[in-house]
Amino acid sequence: MKQLVKSSLKTGTLLFMASIILNTGCEQNAPDYSRELMPKADKLVAAWNGGSLDVLDPLFDANFIRKVNQQPDVFGVEGFKKAITDFRMAYPDLKLTIDNEVYGENAMAVRWVLTGTNTGPGDMPPTGKSINIWGESIIHLANGKIIKEIVAYNNQKLIEQLGFTMTPLSEETK
Repeated sequence: MKQLVKSSLKTGTLLFMASIILNTGCEQNAPDYSRELMPKADKLVAAWNGGSLDVLDPLFDANFIRKVNQQPDVFGVEGFKKAITDFRMAYPDLKLTIDNEVYGENAMAVRWVLTGTNTGPGDMPPTGKSINIWGESIIHLANGKIIKEIVAYNNQKLIEQLGFTMTPLSEETK
C-alpha cells in the first residue's frame, strides 16, 4: 500500500509539473488588433486635422452611420466628409488628438481632445473664442470597413467656452 501511495504521488507530481509547463509554455498571445485598426484611426485624425478627405473613401462601408449626442445622424462617407468640412469651416485651426485608445476585434474606442478657434461660419455665428473639449468615439467595423461611429462629448461645455449662456424657457414659450 505504501508503495502504491508513493507511486501515485510521484505520478501526480509529474503530471502536475507537466501541466504547468504545457500551460505556461504554450500560452497563445491575444491578437494585436491595433495593427489593423491604428492606421485607420490615424487616417481619421488626419482627415479632421488637415482636411485630407480622400483617405476616407476606402475606410467606410456604404451603409455607415454616425451618431453624435442629440444631433441628426450622419449617413455614408459623403455625410461624414461634410461633417468634417463644416466643422473645419467653423474652426479653421482645428486640432484633434487621441489621448487614449482601445482596439478590439471589430471595434475601437478612442478618447480624443479637440481644440480650435471659432472664427468661421457654422451653425452659430463665429465668436472668436477658443475651445478645448474632450469626447469619446466608439467605432464599429465589419469586413474591415467602418460601419458605425457613436460620439459623445459635453455640449454644454462647448457652448460655455464659446461664450454662450443657457437660460431656462420662459412660461410663455413652454
